[in-house]
Amino acid sequence: MAAKFEVVQSGNGYRWVLTSQGRTLATSEVFSRRGLAEKAIVSFRMAAVNAPVVDTTLPAARTTSGKVARATGRTLAKAVVKGGRAVEKVEKTAAKAAKRAVKKVRA
Repeated sequence: MAAKFEVVQSGNGYRWVLTSQGRTLATSEVFSRRGLAEKAIVSFRMAAVNAPVVDTTLPAARTTSGKVARATGRTLAKAVVKGGRAVEKVEKTAAKAAKRAVKKVRA
């Protein structure tokens, strides 16, 4: 059986109750008018569709220490510098080859 919303009169106003298989799953605050309780149901349904499940009983994830992060950063920086040097070397070689080609065409 699917869950259902019920709008009930409560003392000096209206509230909604979400039930499933005879059990109460959620209740709202008291609203002064029935229409406001129905609008709250729509709002609740819209919010619940995309609501993530957050388990607060799990311990927080551990982050890497500063020392490890710095070492990783240095390693990456060295790789970038070496890569940059390799690119510069290739560019110089290409420029030399282009100059030689120009000289051969002129000769």
